Amino acid sequence: MAKKRKYKFFNSKLTSAVSISMVLFLLGCTLSIAMIAPRFSNTILEKIAINIFMEDGATEADIQKMDKFLQEQPFTKTVTFKSKEQAIISMCEEIGEDPEEFKDHNPLPNMFEVYLQAQYANNDSIMFVEQRLTNMDYVKKVDYQKSFIQSIGSKINRITLLLLGATLILLVISYVLIRNTIQLLIYSDRFMIHTMKLVGATKHFIRKPYMKQGLCIALVAFVLVLIYIFALNYFFRDVLPFDIVNMNDPSVWMLFGVLLLCSIIITSVATFFAVNKYLRQKADDLYYL
Repeated sequence: MAKKRKYKFFNSKLTSAVSISMVLFLLGCTLSIAMIAPRFSNTILEKIAINIFMEDGATEADIQKMDKFLQEQPFTKTVTFKSKEQAIISMCEEIGEDPEEFKDHNPLPNMFEVYLQAQYANNDSIMFVEQRLTNMDYVKKVDYQKSFIQSIGSKINRITLLLLGATLILLVISYVLIRNTIQLLIYSDRFMIHTMKLVGATKHFIRKPYMKQGLCIALVAFVLVLIYIFALNYFFRDVLPFDIVNMNDPSVWMLFGVLLLCSIIITSVATFFAVNKYLRQKADDLYYL
C-alpha cells in the first residue's frame, strides 16, 4: 500500500513536470524565433546597397580617394567598385548584346556599390548619407531603392511586433496552464491543508513544502525542456544548414537562462496562488471544488 502511494505521488509529480515542460518548450520555441529574427533581419538589411555614380572626369586618384573614404565610414559594411568597362559587360550579358558595340562609346559611368551596416539601412539614415555623398567632388548621382527599403523596414517592424505579442500571449497561457496543473496536484491535499489550519499552522508553514515541491517540479521540467531541445537538434542536424543549439552562441545560453527563470518564477507564483486558494476555503466549500 505504501509503495502504491509512493508510486502515485511520483507519477503525479512526473506528469506535472512533463505538462509544464511541454508548455515551456513551446515558449522556448517562440523565444528562440524572437532571438533569431534580428539576425535574419540584419542579414536582409545588409544586402541593401546604395550606388554611387562618378563623374566622367574623375581620375584614378579621385576614385581611390573615394574608395578610401567609403571604407572608413561607419555606415559601410562592404564596398565594391565597378568600372565603366565592367558595368557595360554586365549590362550586355543581361540584355544579350555584344560589348564590342559599345567599345568606342560607353554611356555607363564608374560606380561604387556600398552595402550598409544594418543600423544604417533605413531611409532616414540613407537620406543623410546621400546628402553627404552628393556634395562630394566628382559624385554624379547617388541611387538606392527607397520603396524597397521602406517595405523591408515596415515588414520587419510588423514581424517584431507579432513575435512580441505571441511571446506575451504564450507567457499568459503558460501561467494559466501551469497554475491549473499545480492546482490539480494540490487538490488531493485540500483537506490536509484545512486540518493544518485547524491545528494552528501558519500560512507560511503550510505553503513552504508546496513551494519546495513546485521548485523541484520546475527544475525537472527545465531538464526535460533541455532534453527536447537537444533531441530536436540531433534529429534535424542533417536537414538544417545550421545547428539549432550552438553552445558557442551566447544567445543559446541566454535562452536557457530565460527558460530556467520562467520555469521557476511561473511555477512558484502558480504554486503560491494555488495553495492560497485552499487556504481561503471554508470546510464546507472543500467538497464542491
